[in-house]
Parts: sequence; C-alpha cells; structure tokens
Amino acid sequence: MRINLNTSIVFLFVLLVVTCSKDDDETTATPPRDRAEQQASDLDTLQNYFNTHYYNSGALANLPTYPTINDIEISKLEEGQTLPENTTLLADAVQEKTTVYKDVDYKYYLLKLKEGQGDQPHFTDQVRVNYEGSLMNGNNFDSSVNPVDVDLVSSISGWSRVMPQFRTASGYTTNNNGTVTFENYGLGVMFLPSGLSYFNNSATGIPSYSCLVFKFELHQYQVMDHDNDFIPSYMEDRNNNMDVSDDNTDDDRFSNFADTDDDGDGYKTFREITYITYSQPTREALEIELQGLSPAANQFITAIEMEEDGSFSAKLVTLEDTNGNGIPNYLDSDDAQTLN
Repeated sequence: MRINLNTSIVFLFVLLVVTCSKDDDETTATPPRDRAEQQASDLDTLQNYFNTHYYNSGALANLPTYPTINDIEISKLEEGQTLPENTTLLADAVQEKTTVYKDVDYKYYLLKLKEGQGDQPHFTDQVRVNYEGSLMNGNNFDSSVNPVDVDLVSSISGWSRVMPQFRTASGYTTNNNGTVTFENYGLGVMFLPSGLSYFNNSATGIPSYSCLVFKFELHQYQVMDHDNDFIPSYMEDRNNNMDVSDDNTDDDRFSNFADTDDDGDGYKTFREITYITYSQPTREALEIELQGLSPAANQFITAIEMEEDGSFSAKLVTLEDTNGNGIPNYLDSDDAQTLN
C-alpha cells in the first residue's frame, strides 16, 4: 500500500544521511520547495490533465450491474483527436474542492460517480476500500486486490479530506464462497496535488512532488478512538482544522487523540467523563433503542461494538463540566471531580 506516509521512516533516513556524511561540504541536503509555489505548479499540471483526458461516462451509466473501479476508464485525448462518443472530458465533470493544510490553501478535485447510500466516515476513521493509484502519466503504482482497511489518520492528507464526502455501502451480502458483495457504495476518483499526498517525499513508483490519481470504492468505516479514552478521535480536533496532530491540551509529547490523559492532571480521560452503556442481543435492536435517545449538547453516542458474547453495545457519554467554566473536565486540569 502506498497511501500511508510513514514520516518517522523518512525522518530516520534523512537523519542517517546527514549524520553519516564524512564531509559536510560535499553533501548538502536540498530543502523542500515552497508549498504555495508548488501548489500553483500542481494546479497547472492538474488543469492540463483535465483538459486532455476523458472518461467513459456513457459506458458507466449503461452498465447492467453496479460499477466498480475496474469499470472506470480514463483516456488521453490526443492532439487533433475528437472527443469519442459517450465520453466526457474530465474538465467538464470534476468538482473543485478547497482545504487548508500546513497553512497553505489547497485545491483538489473529485469525480463523484456514486455518492453511496450508507453513512459518511469522519476524517479520523478507518475505512474499508478498494482502490487503484496512478500518476499523471497513467502509470499505476499501487492497488488493492481485495478490500483493505485504511486508517485515515495515518494516510496521506488528501484521503482524509475526500472520504468524508462519500458514503459507505447500504449493505452487503456474504456469498457461498466466503466473499462479500457490497451494495450501493461510494465510487469515485480523486485527483490530488503533491501537497496533499507525498510532497517532497517519494515512495516506490512515486517520484517526489507528484500529483496522484486514486480510483476508489468506499465500502465500510469504523469510528476510531485511537487512545481508547471514549472520546472519538474526530472529536479530539479542538481547532477544527482536520488535523488531530496539532491538538495538545497539556503540551506533552502526545496529541490529544493519542493521549490517555488529555489535560495532564494525572487522571485518565475516561475517568473524567460519565457514561451509560446500552446493550442488546442484535445490532438492529440496539439501533432502535439508540434512536429513542435524545442526547444533550454535552452528550454523544459512541460507535456500536460487538462484545465477546456476540451482543452489541454502545455508550451514551456525558462530557461533565463540574466547575461550570465551559471546559469539559477531561480538558480542564483544574477540574478532576468526575473520576468515574
């Protein structure tokens, strides 16, 4: 898989290169390019691609079965060639999206073929997908043979922006041979500038500063709580910038989403909230019970989990604020009175 950006490995490699150099005068590390300038260059690359490539829109619309990534064909329109019948130029089909990442305004693009009929994942969740990645020249660098699980927190930033804009499958069927057929899932293509992918880093088949294309099917998702403190990771983004790595209430070594004591008061986060656990023998029965709840502004319902005995459970969590200062106990080092 080429969508996970292991920065620690990259850092270690750079460190080794620098420290193992025998002569500092002979080896000079090349600094990364300016992100804003590279984004401007990437936009030119992407726009040229959209104006010279088309996809098989007619064939996709007339398929007798639900389309897959294997049915999506993107072709280059050669100079002097007329746009083939039943196809659409990408420039006339892609949606332009904007985001801010590392203090730079980025544009990226989506070809939304099927939105999906299930639920929308959060930008910190784990998603189950089929995908195929390629460069602007059409060379494939990676693909999944079967659906794979991807943690969006550890993936390239473009994925965490794109996946929440699609929905998962509405259901699935387990076939006699053990395979699973998903129904009405999200299907699309994302076109990412280098700043939302690997930027100055490289990977097998991916040169640095490469714009990337990903075809994907979004099948399922799981709400992630990376530190198991009963606060879902998407709720740990206190500044709402779609980056949980820069939220660190107690300024220790760990960001809140990976910190079991967010406010650093010596009490675990899960001890500074209260919760009620709801359990039913089937998921359907539990979903009906949860639909009857009306969470208050300081409450939320956790994701449904299967227990060891086969039953299903979820929690109604209350973010207590004992001293009434507007800061939940688990983020307030001066308030540690819940201790559930």
